[in-house]
Amino acid sequence: MFVNQQIGWEDPLFRQTAYIVVFALVVACSCIYPFRNRNPNFVTAWASLKSWIFIAPLLFFVLGSPEPWPIVGLTCITLLGSKEFFQMTGMYHRSFFVWTTYAFNIFLAVSIYRSDTAIFNLYPMLLLGVIVTIPILLNQFKNMIQYMSLSLLNFCFLGWGFLLHTILIWKFAGGPLLVIYIILLTEFSDNIAIAYSRHFGKKHILENISNGRTFAGFFVSMALTLLLAWGLRHLLPIRNEEYWIASGLVASLVGGTGDLVLSIIRRDLGVRDTRAFIMGRGGFLDRLDRMIFVMPVFYFVLKFLQENPQVSGSIRGILQ
Repeated sequence: MFVNQQIGWEDPLFRQTAYIVVFALVVACSCIYPFRNRNPNFVTAWASLKSWIFIAPLLFFVLGSPEPWPIVGLTCITLLGSKEFFQMTGMYHRSFFVWTTYAFNIFLAVSIYRSDTAIFNLYPMLLLGVIVTIPILLNQFKNMIQYMSLSLLNFCFLGWGFLLHTILIWKFAGGPLLVIYIILLTEFSDNIAIAYSRHFGKKHILENISNGRTFAGFFVSMALTLLLAWGLRHLLPIRNEEYWIASGLVASLVGGTGDLVLSIIRRDLGVRDTRAFIMGRGGFLDRLDRMIFVMPVFYFVLKFLQENPQVSGSIRGILQ
């Protein structure tokens, strides 16, 4: 599974998946369009679908391209998300911190391309070592703790969390489909959880942080996500039960974490969402928030299952 055997647009399964996803989005948009202004729920659904009509073809194009273009494309998406994070936190004017964070995202991408695996996990500490010198060079102290902390948080979320682990998954055998698979599961799980909670949920999980999530919505979304993970298991290089079950659990258990963490930051700052860039539904950061925790966890779960076949065998035996 971890042999670097890439697939892309030349692979029939990848093309078929891309066409089906885009077609499903078009059909969903056509169904929602007549009701788009009927109530707030339809307004939200319409805005979300419009954003994915824009970003889904872009994502398939990037992931299906030969190396190094997926790395270049994902790095550009990461930089856009990083920019929106700085704008949201009011740090965009602090150019030394901003450009240093951008530079480390690019350095990380180059290291991934060169397969410098020994340095991947050192980048957060290297960035910390650099940004703590900025106040000294500027001979300033006011608000510097916040600027240093937010710069490191930005890089850990978007550079180390999303960019690094998305590309590492992409480099697996069948990696482009693995990335698409976990994104589909995560988006499905989170949207089902929120939609069910709005209409039927009563007991909120974290009302002070997000009033759109309930226990009922969580459990319903988990069950349906596991069902979808089983239905889409043909996208996995290894289709054993432990792989699609683990994928569904990661998507449903971890998927909402990034959204909740960004909600905490937004509420603390008094910001509703980030820039309305992608056709009226927030910006790239709003599309990446679910992935900043899902991608690292998914990567390590896949790696654990691959490197511990006895565990996989035990899980399979229990399920059978």
